[in-house]
Amino acid sequence: MKEHKKVSVAIIVASLGIGGAERSSAILSEMLVDHGYSVTIISEFDTVAYSYKGELLFLKGKTKWYWNKITRLFRLRKLIKAGDYNYIIETRSRKSSLKQVFMNTLVFNGARTIFMIHNYNFRLYFPKYKWLTRFLYQNAYQLVGVSKAIVEKFSTTYGLDNCQCIYNAHDLAQYERLSNAVDNIPDVPYIISYGRIVDESKDYSFLLQSYAKSDLKALGVSLLIVGDGPDKERLKQNVKELELENWILFKPFAANPFALVKHALFTTLTSNYEGFPMVLVESMAVGTPIVSVDCNSGPAELIQTGRNGILVKNKTHQEFASAMNKMILDKDFYYTCKEGTKQSIKIFSKERIIEYWKNILVRY
Repeated sequence: MKEHKKVSVAIIVASLGIGGAERSSAILSEMLVDHGYSVTIISEFDTVAYSYKGELLFLKGKTKWYWNKITRLFRLRKLIKAGDYNYIIETRSRKSSLKQVFMNTLVFNGARTIFMIHNYNFRLYFPKYKWLTRFLYQNAYQLVGVSKAIVEKFSTTYGLDNCQCIYNAHDLAQYERLSNAVDNIPDVPYIISYGRIVDESKDYSFLLQSYAKSDLKALGVSLLIVGDGPDKERLKQNVKELELENWILFKPFAANPFALVKHALFTTLTSNYEGFPMVLVESMAVGTPIVSVDCNSGPAELIQTGRNGILVKNKTHQEFASAMNKMILDKDFYYTCKEGTKQSIKIFSKERIIEYWKNILVRY
């Protein structure tokens, strides 16, 4: 019997480090290789923090000179042409309309390209003008949003129906294995927030103010913030101004945060906007419930108050502080949430999500 040639897929990423989209792209590569696809990851920068499978190619190092950006575009064009891939999955943000016109016409050039939308903030992905978005993406092979809210917004805003929801896949068993580490765990009760420290989107300032208004300090519960980013030093200054230096703990970015998450009482999320925050599923995978604001998008599609955490509908300091207080003071409520975590995330396993990708990446 003649053996079928593997379907070849190129996944284009900004990097494989420090970010939910980057982690999800790495997991996608592992998932596709495990199911018989030939995968090449083409990374714009050379940062690698997450495990992956397939061939990894770099466009350039970390320099940001304009000329080198142009060089990277032509190198990408050359790699795609040489690779003759059956499918291309573009995972990066796409803020420049001019660059995207160039990408679509000269780099992708009619290839079966799947454009990922990882965030509800469409300014990161689409032009200001709706007609230009329609022009750029109406003939795309597929657009994939990582939440149902993203897909609904795209369809409503642009009148295009070539977008579908595929949640980020998660290696739930691996998360549990990684969480068994015992080093570097704080020796005090704590709650946790982790991710890239960019206040415009993640709104750590709101978290600090809410913590200050809560009873957690009086109850002996600290707040651990794990991650790096442009606003980290300003956040530390806010901690001093609030006189919380003895209660707010900082740790740098960790490719494996799962032990810290597992030992936390709960995970917080206070973002202004998201896509489908991976920290929610990662936390529940190791049995840690959530207290999250109801931002666009993601939390409402996962969190059920009283089952696996608390979804704070109105983003006020007092309501978020009250939610945190309840998780500490109401023991029966807390343990009910904790027990419901792992059951509520099975739909995000790699075994479930790969079936959606198989429907797109068909053999022909």
